Amino acid sequence: MGLTKHEVILRYIRELAVGSKVSVRQIAKEMDVSEGTAYRAIKEAENQGLVSSIPKVGTIRIEDEKKELEDLSLREIALIVEGEVISGSNKLGFVPDKFVVGATSRQTLEQYIDQETLLLVGDNTELQQIAVEKKVPMLITGGFELDPAFLDVVAKYNIPVIQSPYETFISITLINNAVNERLKTKELIRIEDIMIEDAYYLQPDQLVNEWHVLAEITGHSRFPVIDENHKVVGIVTAIDVAGKSKRETIANTMNTSVLTTKPSNLVTHLSRLLIWEGFELIPVTDDKNSLVGVVSRQDILNSFQQLQKQPQFGETVDNLTLSGFKLGEYEEGVKIFGDITQFMVNESDTTSTGVLTTIMHTAAYIAIKKQFRWNTQTESFSIYQLAPVEVGDHVEVFTKILMLDKKSSIVEVSLYSAEQLKARAITNVKMIKK
Repeated sequence: MGLTKHEVILRYIRELAVGSKVSVRQIAKEMDVSEGTAYRAIKEAENQGLVSSIPKVGTIRIEDEKKELEDLSLREIALIVEGEVISGSNKLGFVPDKFVVGATSRQTLEQYIDQETLLLVGDNTELQQIAVEKKVPMLITGGFELDPAFLDVVAKYNIPVIQSPYETFISITLINNAVNERLKTKELIRIEDIMIEDAYYLQPDQLVNEWHVLAEITGHSRFPVIDENHKVVGIVTAIDVAGKSKRETIANTMNTSVLTTKPSNLVTHLSRLLIWEGFELIPVTDDKNSLVGVVSRQDILNSFQQLQKQPQFGETVDNLTLSGFKLGEYEEGVKIFGDITQFMVNESDTTSTGVLTTIMHTAAYIAIKKQFRWNTQTESFSIYQLAPVEVGDHVEVFTKILMLDKKSSIVEVSLYSAEQLKARAITNVKMIKK
């Protein structure tokens, strides 16, 4: 099977020399593709860690190494501060663990610098000598003329040295701005960023014995089931095959009620369903319901652990609002419950109408999703009773499906606090069956 244009562009970018600039116009011209195709491929290359966008510099090819979002290599730092690489050009992929400014005594400075340090220093030759002795990289600021003897020794020991025309404060500001720019432009994590593409699967006409074989080989116990057209038709787990004959078919043991997700969906949105509904594995499908990968509860937990270092990422307003709520059931349907926090109040110190709407609307969505595995599109949402809810109140939100047909549903949502009705709404949703 031939490569797509997207894959060809990614291969081209991967083969570029480290430090090469990459632009949409350049890729479009050299690869004879549209600028839209080039742009999408470059964004994918950035997601894969092949290129990095540096403010006021552009997009450059970087070394294939996984780094934290805020990490900067010496090569990127040199570009940011418009520096000249004096020596150690083969070590520019090094990522400093910390930055130390040479503005203290020799004795104090020696306590702070090690092999993971980038020392920012001006024309203080004594402090430069410390870096030489410890063989740590240097960013020499101020554009001062360097001593030939110093140049000889850093070249001899291949110590990375970058010289910037900017003084120390401006250099630090430029580096800090570059990091902040990355933080501001980082996209929310999507399923495609964490999913496993080459997923194991079974087919309906295979036997339960083949589940046992695959489980033994992989160490997994949950597998999507796909038909001859690669479309997801079910999922089979250890619970499904427990007590079943090994000669039984997968078709007769699998669960056909499958929650699936799309690669472009946000991880935070899916995480609530995983936690509330207890799913461990979700097949990832394209628009034709063909299997393109899987994502597990552990994959999502791992991504959240990564996001803890960058708490401003990955959270949608809905997810923040509902992060403290849990899912339950009652005789007429499902409910969610949780406490009203300071985060949810308005200027009157009562829960804002927008927050209450979010909570109630999400409860209705979950009621349909949990029972029928269908996506919904809201056509109307009307609150016809509303009373103040205070900070610290424990609320319970009950859902009741009033009407359901093949195309739409009407759900009543009631919000209670201390057994008193505080809000009630009716939502009319269009059903989008997967």
